[in-house]
Amino acid sequence: MKAPLKAWMIVMLAGTSFAAESSRPLSFVNDIQPILTKAGCNAGVCHAKAITGQRGFRLSVLGFEPEEDYEAIVKQGKGRRVFPPAPEESLLITKGAAIVPHTGGKKLEPGSEDYKMLVRWIAEGMNYTQKDEAKLNGIVVEPGRITMKIKTAQQLKVTARYSDGSSRDVTKLALFEANDRAMAEAGDQGLVKTLDIPGNVAVMVRFGGRVSVCSVSIPLGAPVDSLPPVKNFIDQHVFANLKQIGVPPS
Repeated sequence: MKAPLKAWMIVMLAGTSFAAESSRPLSFVNDIQPILTKAGCNAGVCHAKAITGQRGFRLSVLGFEPEEDYEAIVKQGKGRRVFPPAPEESLLITKGAAIVPHTGGKKLEPGSEDYKMLVRWIAEGMNYTQKDEAKLNGIVVEPGRITMKIKTAQQLKVTARYSDGSSRDVTKLALFEANDRAMAEAGDQGLVKTLDIPGNVAVMVRFGGRVSVCSVSIPLGAPVDSLPPVKNFIDQHVFANLKQIGVPPS
């Protein structure tokens, strides 16, 4: 077989595989709930407010109760929030995209990938799950541990692992939060930026009710030549950490 023909066949096979993945039916649990969580729809300041939610539309905090959220979106109010004959006219879409007035502002960009997935899910019949659908086992953030200089940046990658052995990149749908914002910032696309304070900071990553952590060390770089005598295991950990980040004991 000639080289050009081989290359053509590889491209065709790759295209077929991608088409098969992109045309698979969507489910609320694995595909839609992560979009709503990333957009902040089920945050405490929005529709996850205690008791009433927002204007009578209540979702669980960060989507931890997907069955209840599905009921609220698809069945509550006689299904007024979704309109399968014309999905783009559904309240879920028009409110989220701020096409009609929305107290929470624009959460979806019309024509974006997330927007199209929501429209497609409604058009497909709003499935909660698919038959024999794989369940999310956990997430992995890479790198899981890293040393960064002051005022530098590092992109994180988040991979979801499923019960059937499959995996997918969910970086764009994950939530990122640094536990000390004076030391580092974690952008909504997984870009971590260190500031001008040395030390250790953890970046918590959430997706689909699962949590993973990236540990970031930001060394000062000062020599740590002498340390007090070690008296217990706590001293061992503290002194090892001071050496790692280059901070002399005070």
